Amino acid sequence: MKMKTREMMAGYLFILPIVSAVMLFTIIPIFQAMYYSFTDYDALLQQKYRIRFNPQDALQEYFVILIDEEDVNPKELLEGFDPVDFIENIVGVELDETQKKAVVKYFKAEKLIDDLVSRKLNRTMTFADFMDAYMSRDARLFKKYVPRFLGLENFSKAFRDKWFWSSLKNSLVFSAVVTPVQTLLALLLAVAANQRIRGVKFFKLSFFIPSITSAAAISMIFLLIYSKPGILNRFLGYLGFQPVDWLGNVKTALPAIMAMNIWTTAGYFMVTFLAGLQSIPSSIIESSMIDGANGWVRFWKIIIPMLRNQMIFVVTMGIIGTLQVFDQIYFLIRNQENVTISMYIYQNAFQYGRMGYASAIAMVLFVLIFTVTMVQRRLVKEEKY
Repeated sequence: MKMKTREMMAGYLFILPIVSAVMLFTIIPIFQAMYYSFTDYDALLQQKYRIRFNPQDALQEYFVILIDEEDVNPKELLEGFDPVDFIENIVGVELDETQKKAVVKYFKAEKLIDDLVSRKLNRTMTFADFMDAYMSRDARLFKKYVPRFLGLENFSKAFRDKWFWSSLKNSLVFSAVVTPVQTLLALLLAVAANQRIRGVKFFKLSFFIPSITSAAAISMIFLLIYSKPGILNRFLGYLGFQPVDWLGNVKTALPAIMAMNIWTTAGYFMVTFLAGLQSIPSSIIESSMIDGANGWVRFWKIIIPMLRNQMIFVVTMGIIGTLQVFDQIYFLIRNQENVTISMYIYQNAFQYGRMGYASAIAMVLFVLIFTVTMVQRRLVKEEKY
């Protein structure tokens, strides 16, 4: 029993690092995004209550006075002091309606003015500490940024947003075109790479390198290829065609990125199919040849069925990858009509500052990918050998 317990503990210790990493970088962010999708969360406001300021300088600016003056009247200062106006326009912290009501009701303005006249405020402090010192109640409202709960408002907004539907359509079209083409191309490349011919190692390397090369580097290469004075337009010019703005034209931008994506991912999936081909027993192929099966029959009747599990893996990963395509769109697409849903999530989160809305769109994408993957796995079962 002790031996089993020791083995079990050793097993858990071995998997602990990867489980911790998955929890930290995958599971927890999913639940955080789920929560943020129901709020107006803005990451820029995380430091809202941690800004530092000097209360004496701020109050002198507010009253337009010099504290060293002898004729300063605390009662006159108190009469002209509006704590909400001071906080929002001098300190620079925007308050919601609940916070404004709390400040009006519980802010100790008299104590603040007395400390100002007594010259006790000439020090730097955080806004949270300032409110803690001068609120008789509800100082907790100014301790930590808490996004406002919106319910299903973000999802309702997304379903009325034309750019959400446009980006979703682009992602679906991208996936529907790229996934089958890259799967077929990867399979053909694997079959070719599995042949015993001279230079096959160089052939494998040539097609695999794009899949491990930086997306930024490849995007810059294709930016030069697709530009008006680029290689592609020069080649087409020799054939009598006019130059095309491949990335600037709405009709050609997305297909151009699709072609690039197919080229960069086919080599990666080729390795998967190649591993499957090399696991097929040579005796089966030899037997089919003795029975008179030609290459085409062997391909469709033997190779394809025995690569069923690899095919399911490649299609699944292809669908997930194409629905999430971002980097190439980020580097190369210049018009909103060709933006994919992952890029639209990025725009809302980091360009427009609508992190809650972006989280809601991300949840829609998550549900879409999960549903498509589950349906595919239900329709196409893996073979158990």
